[in-house]
Amino acid sequence: MGQIGQRPLTRLDKLTKYGYFTDQNVFSSDHLARLRRAIGRVMSEVKPDSDTAAQTYWLNIVEQDESFAEVMEIRPVLDAMLEIIGPDVQLYEASLVVSKPTGKPCGWHRDKMSIGRHCPNMFVKICLYTEPTAIDGGPTGVVPESHLDAYKGEELYPYKIDFVCEPGAMLAFGANTMHRAGLHAVGRPPRPCLMYTFIPWWIKTAPYATHTQCRHLVESANPMRQQLLGVKMREGINMDSYTTG
Repeated sequence: MGQIGQRPLTRLDKLTKYGYFTDQNVFSSDHLARLRRAIGRVMSEVKPDSDTAAQTYWLNIVEQDESFAEVMEIRPVLDAMLEIIGPDVQLYEASLVVSKPTGKPCGWHRDKMSIGRHCPNMFVKICLYTEPTAIDGGPTGVVPESHLDAYKGEELYPYKIDFVCEPGAMLAFGANTMHRAGLHAVGRPPRPCLMYTFIPWWIKTAPYATHTQCRHLVESANPMRQQLLGVKMREGINMDSYTTG
């Protein structure tokens, strides 16, 4: 029997219409366990690149553990980025961000407005969660449809959605979508979040990104990972390619 009514929205449809999309259970149980161990090690042993009152940041996280590098290649992430950005997709940067229980939320903001005004779906941030995130546990908030008007701000705040989730959840949004780390109540545990941002080949990677020069990642990488790391595109893929490879 044929489909009745409208077809389901694709990830690209959702990103274009609402400015974000979500997924659940993106990690296998083994991968989730390895990520939790790696996050714990980084938090206890590796000096952060930035440490503010509200959040701690570790940049270039894919260099710290193979479990972090594998995140780029899991099907829910890679398939979504091939669908949205295209076959010339690469990593812009990847970070571990840990929200602290300060008793208040962070400020609303947008990423890369210069890109967002013109091609918002060409700069996509994916947030991945390894621990349960409650409504007062620092949930990431987004404002649906805020990407449609880059010049509107405070009047959009009442329409926010806080992403309350379980381990293995994924939230993705474009450059122009307003977002923040939400209320993180005192007494709640720190909330780790893996943030991976993807771009097409013709956009430069983050100025602080070093994954392209990371020898142990590059030398062992298959063609897909080499492309994601910004080393070289896969054979047969170029900036004129319009179908996923």
